Amino acid sequence: MHIHELMRLKENELVQRLKPLDEADLERHARELIAEMGSDNYAGVMSQVMKAVQEDLEPDQSRFDKVQQTLQSSLPNQAYMSDIYARLAAIVMMIISKKFKTLYNKE
Repeated sequence: MHIHELMRLKENELVQRLKPLDEADLERHARELIAEMGSDNYAGVMSQVMKAVQEDLEPDQSRFDKVQQTLQSSLPNQAYMSDIYARLAAIVMMIISKKFKTLYNKE
């Protein structure tokens, strides 16, 4: 599946299509979107997201909101779609989830 196909999906379909993807495919999609948003520093962006996820949340803020805000402030280009940060956040959170599952299954 190509990233532009993912971007055209309805939000309720997006997560269902992301779930079966392996970590490498999710990371490929995240890298492509991050590059389209003007950054070639995937590791740096992911590091910022990981730090943000560990921070305390504002009242009425979810982790998902925190990830979206971090992505928006980390990426130099303005979004060309109003929901691109939400879609990228869904991909990034799926990557984080799979990484944690892999980590805890090894222990």
